[in-house]
Amino acid sequence: MYQPAYRGLCITGLVALLALNAPATLAKTYKWVDENGVTQYTSTPPPKGDFKSIKKPPKPAIDPQKAKSNFDKRTDAFKKRTDDAGKAKAESDKLAAKAADDKKKCDQARKNLANFNAKSRIRVTDKDGTVRNMPEEERQASIKNAQEAIDSYCK
Repeated sequence: MYQPAYRGLCITGLVALLALNAPATLAKTYKWVDENGVTQYTSTPPPKGDFKSIKKPPKPAIDPQKAKSNFDKRTDAFKKRTDDAGKAKAESDKLAAKAADDKKKCDQARKNLANFNAKSRIRVTDKDGTVRNMPEEERQASIKNAQEAIDSYCK
């Protein structure tokens, strides 16, 4: 039994199939409803009853080559935007990593400055493992270096 729910789909499919056929077929196409209420599409008029002559569909509004060219341009523009977004994200990630590194260096410089200012006698371990008291000139130079690091990294 014919399902009414599929009628519109079948008609649409039939019209699409007719549109793909040769222009001669489209030149004379008739639409009519038979005695069972089913819409028919034929190349000959019905033997009796009312019918409509279906006109040939209009030509496409845009040239297929022009449409392909337009599509290619839009695809290239999309790829460029995607690449630009990827580069922007990479740059943003790089800046975020630098900001995190600067914060770490800032915190360390502040801690160093606080230590140099809080203590007048500072003990340091040299590369060879010997422990010594830091002379005042070296402490003042370390305070200056820590302040410069703070000025540089703590923004």
